[in-house]
Amino acid sequence: MKLYCHPLSPFARKAMILARKKGLSDKIEEICPEKDGANGYANSSNPLGKIPALEREGHITLFDSPVICEYLDTISGDPWLPSAGEERARQQRLHALGDGISVATYNYRYETVRPDALHWDEMIARHTRSLESAVDALEAEVDDLGKPWEYGNLSILCGLAYMGFRAPHINWKSRAPKLASWAEDFESDPVFQETNVYDE
Repeated sequence: MKLYCHPLSPFARKAMILARKKGLSDKIEEICPEKDGANGYANSSNPLGKIPALEREGHITLFDSPVICEYLDTISGDPWLPSAGEERARQQRLHALGDGISVATYNYRYETVRPDALHWDEMIARHTRSLESAVDALEAEVDDLGKPWEYGNLSILCGLAYMGFRAPHINWKSRAPKLASWAEDFESDPVFQETNVYDE
């Protein structure tokens, strides 16, 4: 299999971490496609020009990240995502919240790098409120986020790390000390560290 990815993307990073943690590294070739400006990743095997994408010999290419993560989860050992029921819904909810943090962070960043004359201040404020609200919600639910790695908290951790990189004004670790303490064990994981390009 070929995984088109780059750890700068929290969505691609999720797939990279999951593949490593589930022992699939020897079955997956990670390929970092070149980004063609506003055209996206033209050679990523995704017609939308986005990463991640998972190319499988003799089968359709998979995208986007939840689809890839769920597929990799099903082909490797004990699944992180339960097959049915309330626990499956809980894991999917957390995964969606983590992805939402990443999307809001990306949209915030997109607005702030525009020329000053094109800044949409109301939208910047909206994305900031969304991120603060998500952090507050996670602080309140921290006892339910789970340890060790799970399908839901994988997305949460990648989203929080991306927010710390692209929206540092949120200062989520100071805003949510219990959440920050929970995240520390994962941040010291060698797999989390080897996919971290935000501190370089």
